[in-house]
Amino acid sequence: MSNIKILDCTLRDGGYVNNWHFGRKAIETMLFNFSKSNTDIVECGFLTNKPYDPDYSLYNSVEQLNELVSSDSSMNTMYVAMIAIGEREINPVLLSDADSTVLDGIRLTFHPNEIDLAFEWAEIIKSKGYKLFMQPVGTTNYTDKQFLDLLERINKLEPYAFYIVDTLGVMYEKDLIRQVFLVDNNLNPNISLGYHSHNNFQLAFSNAQALSQYNTKRNIIIDCSANGMGRGAGNLCSELFMDYLNRTFSKNYDVLPVLEIVDRYLIPISLSNPWGYNSAYFLSASNNCHPNYSSYLMAKHSLSSTLTPAGISTALRLLQP
Repeated sequence: MSNIKILDCTLRDGGYVNNWHFGRKAIETMLFNFSKSNTDIVECGFLTNKPYDPDYSLYNSVEQLNELVSSDSSMNTMYVAMIAIGEREINPVLLSDADSTVLDGIRLTFHPNEIDLAFEWAEIIKSKGYKLFMQPVGTTNYTDKQFLDLLERINKLEPYAFYIVDTLGVMYEKDLIRQVFLVDNNLNPNISLGYHSHNNFQLAFSNAQALSQYNTKRNIIIDCSANGMGRGAGNLCSELFMDYLNRTFSKNYDVLPVLEIVDRYLIPISLSNPWGYNSAYFLSASNNCHPNYSSYLMAKHSLSSTLTPAGISTALRLLQP
């Protein structure tokens, strides 16, 4: 399908692995290489209220990105950053207008109890000229009524994109396609549909393939990261999905610049801070728990697959607030 776009989120979602400490040179090179690979959309990191350090992919003004993105690469690639409500986020009132920066869009992520604030901030983001991506946390936990009510508000807001988000990595193909069907039949056709997955069940790649073959005229955006870099079980691998789209839909992604990123920057990080599928992250997903709880128990060497399912579930849930 020609209407599929790739969004690489290595510098944002991958930053959970190394506390966003990539180094200034690495950040510049990664942004350049993703553009060189013909990645459609590149997420530069988080917009936060933390003091700015050029070695971290965390920014407290949009102008800071002007120093990182070359004018040549900004011609063919859309650049976005995320504001995550509840994660030391920056109020969008403080951001400069879009015409003063290379940043094209802002992704806004929010929990169900933050929906009203999210829509207030969304209007501010749009008024400043940014493409708005609305990304609710954990759409798998919404009831059908809650989901449809949210879509009704999204239609009135008219963002650039609305996302299905598998925060806990629990979606099988049938679960994904069911939510895609709800979106495709209830969302204004000019709004793009995004999909952000996690790999707890090792289904990120197969689910992305299923979505890419879903029969719709709507624009589709699929998130991925180089080498699947991301918290816990990680994400869909950019290089894998690029190659799949090249082979299946005659796309023209250049995988080599992404592999260079993996070789030069990500493999050294993985040696001390590994990510990717393991049985602990499967257990957290199967018990509908955030992977942070499994990470905590693994660090304490107190999570064992020899526990009974009830014991595992109890151990994970006792940690939740």
